[in-house]
Formats: sequence, C-alpha cells, structure tokens
Amino acid sequence: MDIAVLIGLLGAIGLMLVARSLAPRRELLVYGVGLGITAVAYVVFALQRGAPARHLGLELVGAALFGGAAILGTRRWPMLLAVGWTAHVAWDLLLHQASDPAFAPVWYPWFCVGFDIFIGAYIAGLLRTRRADY
Repeated sequence: MDIAVLIGLLGAIGLMLVARSLAPRRELLVYGVGLGITAVAYVVFALQRGAPARHLGLELVGAALFGGAAILGTRRWPMLLAVGWTAHVAWDLLLHQASDPAFAPVWYPWFCVGFDIFIGAYIAGLLRTRRADY
C-alpha cells in the first residue's frame, strides 16, 4: 500500500498549502474540519457496507473522540488537533488493518497514514514556532 501512503502525503501537503494561505485561526479551523471529516468517514463506510451494530457503535465512538478533539482543538487547545491527527493513525492501523471483515476500503487506512502523520506533525511544529498567533 505504498502508493496509498504517498497519495495521502501529497494530499496532506496540498491541504497544508491551502490552509497556510489563511489567517492563523482560520488555518486551524481547516485542520479541525478535516479531522472531523476524517472521524466521520469510517462511520460512512460502515453504513455503506452494512457493518454490524457493534462495529458501527465502535466507529461512532471514534467519531465522537476525534470530532471532540477537532472541536476543542480548534476552539481552545490547538495541540489537540496535532494529537488527534496523530492518534488517528493508531485508529487506522489497529482497528482497520486488524478487523475482519474490513468495512473501510483497503487503501483508506494507508492513505490516512501518509495524510494524518504529516498533518499532525505539521500542526505540532506550527504551534511550537507560532504559539502567539493561536
């Protein structure tokens, strides 16, 4: 799945370039909205592919956790955005690579690895260098 990781990385770079063109608080909003979308994506996959209620419930818990990190990170604690994006990699690999059957497309967790790690690291670095702007 090397190509999915590379495409995820390229997508993350594209998002970062677009977000950087905005004011600092708006840039964080872009990352928060993105994390929220990422959180809901697995719920959508589970619904589309007829996942059992137990699996759907687990995805809803993930959506609540990562969605909460997105909201709180955007409004109050920006470092939660970096933590949320980075922690999402564990969600991708531990839950979706190990689950049988997989309700997400096979490529999606690997795409997220490239995307999420880059965005999480970028936000953490951004906050270290421009803390006063947030």
